Amino acid sequence: MAEDADYVDETSTDEDESELEEDILEEPEEVKEKESRKMTLPKNPLGLILNLRMFRRLVQIIFFIGVNGYILLAWFRMPNVQAFWMSIWSNLPSIPILAPLEAPFAAIAGSFDTLQRELSSGIFPFFTIGAMLIILIVVGRAPCGWLCPIGTIQDFVTLGKRTKTRPTQNAEKELRRVKSYVFIIAAFFAVWVGFARATGSADSLEATLGIFANDIFAPLNPAHILFVVLPQQAELGLWPTNLNTLWYLLQWGWPLVQLGFVIFIFVVSFWVPRWFCRWICPAGWFYSIFSRDAMIGIGRNPARCTPDTCNVCEVVCPMNIRIRKFPYQHMHSPDCIMCLDCMSHCPNKAVVIRFS
Repeated sequence: MAEDADYVDETSTDEDESELEEDILEEPEEVKEKESRKMTLPKNPLGLILNLRMFRRLVQIIFFIGVNGYILLAWFRMPNVQAFWMSIWSNLPSIPILAPLEAPFAAIAGSFDTLQRELSSGIFPFFTIGAMLIILIVVGRAPCGWLCPIGTIQDFVTLGKRTKTRPTQNAEKELRRVKSYVFIIAAFFAVWVGFARATGSADSLEATLGIFANDIFAPLNPAHILFVVLPQQAELGLWPTNLNTLWYLLQWGWPLVQLGFVIFIFVVSFWVPRWFCRWICPAGWFYSIFSRDAMIGIGRNPARCTPDTCNVCEVVCPMNIRIRKFPYQHMHSPDCIMCLDCMSHCPNKAVVIRFS
């Protein structure tokens, strides 16, 4: 056998060797080209449009308009569509999102905003709490991920930035505490003002609190600023329509500061997904108390999940949840908004919806 090998080596020509080398060099390139085609061309081109992420974006856009359903009638002359949203309002006036009750175009209000108004008026919100609990116990904080207008804006702002800034686990834990403090302060003042109004001793307290009397969180609530404060400025004729009227902004006073705060929220969201929801929003913290053990949640298939080598679900999670630390059966995280980004991005299809 050795002699045969030597004989082959001696009789092979330079031309044959060069052809053999070219075949060896060309083969990996062909393989790479085929692999690149597999990666760039999806098996189903419609999958780029008809998928879970695009469906969620569509729902978010529909509800962003629907939350302010009156705008459909006032601006677009769509009475039938507007009537549809009002029928929802008549049966379910509030849902667990962040949306002000007193917005001029509001068709649906947020549960937290409604609670604040009712408590500060000296009314105990039995129906609002009951409706909120039913929704949160069944679907958890899914309304935050699919229906909340402020969450929708943050999600769309984040789309242009693929590399996200994510704090460490300890820093994230400490920053999440802030929204609980905001809730305690907001709830305390709402009950205080409500009790004072019920007893007829609210004049001095209202004078002291000023714009914070009815809802102490409202002046810093981005939904209140967008859907209440800005329309009020337009009604006053102070909304700039061109460069010549841009100086109108100087007459805004406090609303100009509020507008700057909203812009700041959405600019930071470009790098830090849903940072307002994660760290500041008191409504999100309140909703999370009842959504931890929701009937519908996220789970993982242990036969498919490879937590030691894959962390895609955690990378794409806008709420920065350490998904792999939770049991496979059910992810009992109070911060999960059921956006299902982990499910749509998982390369192994290991993330599933669980019913418990």
